[in-house]
Amino acid sequence: MVKSKVLIVDDDPAMLRLLEKFLADAAYEVLKAADGQEALRVVLGEAPPIVITDWTMPGMDGVQLSRALREHEGVRFVYIILLTAHSEHGRLVEAFEAGVDDFLTKPVRSPELLARVRAGEHIARLEEDLAKRTREIHRLNAEMAITNEKLALANDKLKRMATTDELTGLLNRREAMHRLQELWSCQDRFGQPFSCIMLDVDHFKRFNDMHGHAVGDMVLRETGIILRESSRTTDIVCRVGGEEFLVLCPNVGAPGAEVCAEHLRAAVETHDFRHEGKTLRVTISLGVAERQQHMVRIDDLLKAADAALYAAKDAGRNRVVAADAIGISAAS
Repeated sequence: MVKSKVLIVDDDPAMLRLLEKFLADAAYEVLKAADGQEALRVVLGEAPPIVITDWTMPGMDGVQLSRALREHEGVRFVYIILLTAHSEHGRLVEAFEAGVDDFLTKPVRSPELLARVRAGEHIARLEEDLAKRTREIHRLNAEMAITNEKLALANDKLKRMATTDELTGLLNRREAMHRLQELWSCQDRFGQPFSCIMLDVDHFKRFNDMHGHAVGDMVLRETGIILRESSRTTDIVCRVGGEEFLVLCPNVGAPGAEVCAEHLRAAVETHDFRHEGKTLRVTISLGVAERQQHMVRIDDLLKAADAALYAAKDAGRNRVVAADAIGISAAS
């Protein structure tokens, strides 16, 4: 069985033949180069895990070759054995610092050479295993990052689905109650006023009966867009069921909320709802209520706004009615 590839580098043909014989007899696949530049090309092309190089060569010597192999980005780990007749401590330190892994002194004997090569093989395999594990870790980390990103997107989508009305894109009833509770708690803690506007589309059943549910859905969608675009950026616009909408107005008392409500009413009334080349006229009725200190539950505020809404309908629709203006309270 052929073992690892081994590159031998020497400008002495006789030394190349000797090294080749020792390695070939031990079933290694032998690659040869006569100088450092050629050796670098062989390493880049054949990727041998072990390089045995003479120290003294013309052009690029063994130490320079070692440094080039360590610094080249395209070269994976190579176990470098340096053939040398040098024994000076300073020169050996220089070679180690250049990236040499082991030394073999001349004259070269087969048992010692093969022992050093086998040790290099073992280390090269360990390095390759480590590199594979590192690559696998990077791959898994990349996959995990992608999975986490997909999970975050999925969670965000689920959150939107859980909090958003599918038809209009406005907040749904559940989220409306959550936001209302937050405003309620802020007023309890910091005394910040807030109001709410209950509204619905006048005679909405007629749109469904006369034109079909697709037109009814169009009216609701466009009404939702108008409410969102015509309200303040701080207002919270929600669809709470059927043709009914709720607008929460933070830091606004009843007079300010009435102004907001009138702006919404006018925006809907003057909008052209188009269907099959015809213009449909849509109006809304609105009830306004401010959270008062005697209101102990969220339902108290909603009942007051709802009662004001029904008063607007009873008064002829397409108008704004404030709960406090007609004496509606939580107890009524």
